[in-house]
Amino acid sequence: MELYVLGPAFGCPSIDAQCNAAIALLQWRYPDGEKDWKLIPTHEQDGQLPLLVDGNLRLGGFGKIARHILGAEDYTAQLKAKEHADQTAASSFLEANGQPLLDISLYVSFENYSTTRSAFTRILPQHANFIIPPRRRAGARARTEHLGVSSIDIDNVHDDLSGRTSHVDGVGKEQNFEVEAQKRASLLLPRKDTLKTLLKRPEHAATFKMHALADNFFGPLQDMLGDKPYLVGEQMTSVDCQAYGYLCLMLFPQLPHNWLHLAMKRKYAKLVRYVERTHATLKLQVNIDDILSLSHCKTNADLKGRRKASQMTLPWCPPVSPTFSDILTMTLTELLQHIALLKTPPTVLAANRVKVPIWHRYLPAFVAATVGSIGLGVYYAVRTGLILWPQGEQAHIFGRKRFEDFGHLGSALAGVGLLTRQAKGEAAYQQQQQQEKGQPVLVDVAVQGDGGA
Repeated sequence: MELYVLGPAFGCPSIDAQCNAAIALLQWRYPDGEKDWKLIPTHEQDGQLPLLVDGNLRLGGFGKIARHILGAEDYTAQLKAKEHADQTAASSFLEANGQPLLDISLYVSFENYSTTRSAFTRILPQHANFIIPPRRRAGARARTEHLGVSSIDIDNVHDDLSGRTSHVDGVGKEQNFEVEAQKRASLLLPRKDTLKTLLKRPEHAATFKMHALADNFFGPLQDMLGDKPYLVGEQMTSVDCQAYGYLCLMLFPQLPHNWLHLAMKRKYAKLVRYVERTHATLKLQVNIDDILSLSHCKTNADLKGRRKASQMTLPWCPPVSPTFSDILTMTLTELLQHIALLKTPPTVLAANRVKVPIWHRYLPAFVAATVGSIGLGVYYAVRTGLILWPQGEQAHIFGRKRFEDFGHLGSALAGVGLLTRQAKGEAAYQQQQQQEKGQPVLVDVAVQGDGGA
């Protein structure tokens, strides 16, 4: 059984919430190597990660993986009806409210996104660094646009003020742009701010909204936890693994704009202890350098020895190395995403997972293989002489100096060229004759007188 996930970051097993949840789930159900399973960091099929491969079965997303792992053991039947209902409600709450907070914290905030992208740089190959982080950020910005926190994104300063009333004055200047410029210029003036003016500033208003979103997420979770060790009952369940997947990416990352981490540490101490306890109980601590060093292992014995030397508690395997076909397919797929007729919605994060049409997945590789095969075939035929002209000569495209060397078509082109040159010569001769007839002839006559006269 193999579990494919995005690589680790910020001290967490993965930089993706659902990947963290899936890792915690398998580590919980199969502790201390009860069942042989492998954990493989990858970047392929980013929209379907985490991906579990169990024989011929391929399951993408935490929900499907959890149903497969727990359903086989009839685990849900052991829960009471109320506990099962609480688990279902908590799972829906986590998925609906946890992802927007991570979107804002890791991707929408420009300063935080710089740190997030640096984390991606360590776990992704070079070509994927220009594709996956911007794609994930675009999906995060689209999902959180309705929340009104775009002012924390510096990239939006010069964007069109969509959704606002736009007017144009007599000289053709947008009044909204002038209002925004005046607001920003007023910040430089030495004036005393009041509570009303502070609340009107976009960046401060966004901060209040973000803290309200955090309270609406952390508050119900802490109430559900109460004095219990886990969210549902006295024993760990799959919803605890799911909660860990989201909460660890809110607690452990040290970001420039660290509002989510501080809100959790200051007001929700029970949740902090809950996440730290789950992290320690499941032995989910990671070291990125140790995991990346596994790519140098050549044999299984070498891999096991390096795991033991690094004291790895998770069954990490070497990262998947991209092939030329993978690089070409990912690059062409990203280029097709910028074509209006072929563009599809973002599918890289859990909240927006949709099934990609199969032709979208394989069309770039098919086009590249077709064009490459035709080009190589023509080159091989020319080089080996498989292409022959009607006279039976080998095809030598370069180095020709006369049209006659190219067979009947070349002779015809040469004849046309000769007739053209003859016509031009005849026209030039006629023009010269007309010029000579129209010019007067000057004759110099020398008159010599008699020598004696």
